Amino acid sequence: MNPQLSASLAVLEELFDDLVGAIRPLDADCLNWTPAIPETNSISALVVHTAGSIDSWLCRALGETLHRDRDAEFHAHHNADELVGIVERCRGETRQRLARLGAADLGATLRVRRLSTNRDAEVSVAWCFEHAMIHAGEHWGQIQLNQQLYAARREG
Repeated sequence: MNPQLSASLAVLEELFDDLVGAIRPLDADCLNWTPAIPETNSISALVVHTAGSIDSWLCRALGETLHRDRDAEFHAHHNADELVGIVERCRGETRQRLARLGAADLGATLRVRRLSTNRDAEVSVAWCFEHAMIHAGEHWGQIQLNQQLYAARREG
């Protein structure tokens, strides 16, 4: 694996570790609570969506097909053990996919469907895995904020 992919995997491994560490002690009420703010999601939904997004972008980078119901991800309700299982499954598949990306032309251009906009875009293989990491990081921040908002709601 080239140094860039190795570094990307190290970043994602850290994110997976942090997610598991944050999720494991939370009860189902916290995990499935949605802030009373328009267009927000529960921790459960964000974890499922993050895993789905990582899977989707890495599959696109490899030219693989992944059947995914993105809309359903935002309605997910799980307990901590189930969410840890989802994160660990995603971690294992991410390791395998990044290993396969080592043989890919990272500069190759792909035409992909952006599910958030329902439009096609031309991106590179490298862009796909960089986007997967950035998008996961954005949701990791939302997960942390949700946990803080939930705790503040209970304290207030």
